Amino acid sequence: SYDKAPDQQHFLGRARTRKLFRAILANRKKTWRFNQSVLFLEFLMGKRHYACTPWGMPTYNIFGWQKPCYLLQDGYADSFQELHDSTEWQNYGTESGNPRCANCMVHSGYEATAVNDTFGSLRGFVDTVKATLFSSHPDPEATRLLDEMSAEAAGPLVQIETGTLEESRA
Repeated sequence: SYDKAPDQQHFLGRARTRKLFRAILANRKKTWRFNQSVLFLEFLMGKRHYACTPWGMPTYNIFGWQKPCYLLQDGYADSFQELHDSTEWQNYGTESGNPRCANCMVHSGYEATAVNDTFGSLRGFVDTVKATLFSSHPDPEATRLLDEMSAEAAGPLVQIETGTLEESRA
């Protein structure tokens, strides 16, 4: 799991993430709109396999260029050139063997890959058009999963204690 998440017990790994997104998105209404690419949503549902593209969404803020991935908080570079030259890009993504990346499916690494899939080949473009026009993925099993999850969700609300959160920031 993501080691900086303050609530490790409820953090979703890759298998649970796929199950959740499959349950939610498989039988979605055509009127549902998302700001993510459709192939990235299919990746979250477990319908596609993508490798991380850690250089796909570089972030710049008042501290400088943030090293990938922003969730890992590996620090900042003073210039884009420094970020480019000093980052060991092969150490990011599930394929890298980096344990901090083992359960990652975050947009900053994988949506760029999905967008590249869309525009990098005719097949990717056709898949994107089909997924956009026919966004429903009829899946009776996903409906059953969603019903099960709804029944389980009636448990107590998860509370993160302020002291625990402050300790994790230190």
